[in-house]
Amino acid sequence: MLKTKILLFLPVFILLGWTLSVQSMISQGTKIDLPVRGYEPRDILACHYLSVAVDYDSFPSECKTEDKELRWKKRESFFCASSGRIVLERRADCGAFIKGYCLYNRFYDNVSRFYVPEEVAGQLEKAVRKKENNPVLRLSVTPEGKAFPIELILQGMPYKEWLKLKY
Repeated sequence: MLKTKILLFLPVFILLGWTLSVQSMISQGTKIDLPVRGYEPRDILACHYLSVAVDYDSFPSECKTEDKELRWKKRESFFCASSGRIVLERRADCGAFIKGYCLYNRFYDNVSRFYVPEEVAGQLEKAVRKKENNPVLRLSVTPEGKAFPIELILQGMPYKEWLKLKY
């Protein structure tokens, strides 16, 4: 009987431990605000999350190359928040950084979903597409360069406050 209880609660304890460790990383990370661009969600979870991408195209980048062989090769790279540049090698003067990769002359950071309640996802999807709303994604970045989205900001305020004013 005791063995059965342990086996039943073991997955719960593992999930709880993992959740606490991720939450700890998020709370201790460096907060960085980056511009985003929205795009149409194209998977089965549509309308349960806001599909966004950080607009790294507006930053200077070492990802862009004329070398046809390198262009198609996945290369480790970093977004240095202090200089606002995408670099191929992490520099010592770069404090907070986001670890990602270059492919096809673009930087990818693996941050693509920001979960929101289903009933407001459509309104936010439209709002993110409008430049006048100045959409920004607040990320928490760990010392290892892993980024977690924590807040969507529209016109300088969190999306929940923005929705209250607009709707």
